[in-house]
Amino acid sequence: MRLLQAGITTPARRSARANPVRALAISMAVIGLAASLAGCGPFGSGSASGGQVIKVAAIPGIDNATLELAKQDGLFAHAGIDVKIVRYSSVSSELSALSGGSVNIAAGDYGDLFTAQATAGSKIYTILADGYDAAPGVLEIMTMPTSKLTSPSQLGGQEIGAPDTELVGAPTDAPDSLAIASATSVLQGYGVNTASVNWKTMSQQQEVSYLVAGKLPAILVTEPYVYEAQKAGAVELLDACSGATDGLPLSGYFSTRAWSQNKDNASAVTAFESAIMQADAKAALPGPVQAVLPSYAGLTSQEAALVTLGVYPLSTIAASIQRTADLMNTEGMIRYQINVAAMIVR
Repeated sequence: MRLLQAGITTPARRSARANPVRALAISMAVIGLAASLAGCGPFGSGSASGGQVIKVAAIPGIDNATLELAKQDGLFAHAGIDVKIVRYSSVSSELSALSGGSVNIAAGDYGDLFTAQATAGSKIYTILADGYDAAPGVLEIMTMPTSKLTSPSQLGGQEIGAPDTELVGAPTDAPDSLAIASATSVLQGYGVNTASVNWKTMSQQQEVSYLVAGKLPAILVTEPYVYEAQKAGAVELLDACSGATDGLPLSGYFSTRAWSQNKDNASAVTAFESAIMQADAKAALPGPVQAVLPSYAGLTSQEAALVTLGVYPLSTIAASIQRTADLMNTEGMIRYQINVAAMIVR
């Protein structure tokens, strides 16, 4: 697991600094991997012009920052494809564009993908690459230091703010987003009656404001709002990606089966996967990703330097992503078990 951050020292962040010699060795190894990836295979080098145009739908953010990194560093061009990043406001609109053929690939939350896969008349979606996995501190339940809530076990019966993004329209008795499902799973480990928890969805900026004003006793937030809440004095009550959901895959790159398995697109699929892997290798050090976050995701330079980053995985492992689909099934978001291995493009 790779935890990327700078500047803030909290319990969740201290582990990254515990062994600087080991961290340096890992970084050097990944740099070597990036160099080898850049020079091997039919897409390791080549013309930066004349490649197949690939349109990738994305909501620009921390989770898909290596998409922008690969474009800015010319990794797609050198792999032989011309990637156009098309901005969207929701993953559901990305999926509509994907199904309609106006984009070829979508970068998005697995909650949306697996919900769509489970409800589609046919199993139309495929996974090209894992994109972003959880690390300590990327999804937290937070309170104010003066709160009477001092343990996660006290959250039963409470109203908790939650992000209103990536809501999937789950059954009324189930979590309505992957973030809430992950937090629910961890709370169950503390013996909380999660049926009694009232998740109040709103913008994450509003969550932080309500917490500081005392309108909510606790909030569930992702980065960069974890950092924003900390600046306002909030503290972590629970890491919502820990225990059973530690390292949980959160988002990836996917397409339709019709496009990804068309023999005319085979080279483009391989090129895209190769370039994303090279960008992920570069992201083992914080500098490259931090450099693209201000222009790409709208963070300030200070936020980009201080937010906690998750893991940009160097491979796509079916068993790992299966954990996410199984969590959604267990928590009732989807009603049957998805076979992730059958969705991954090899």
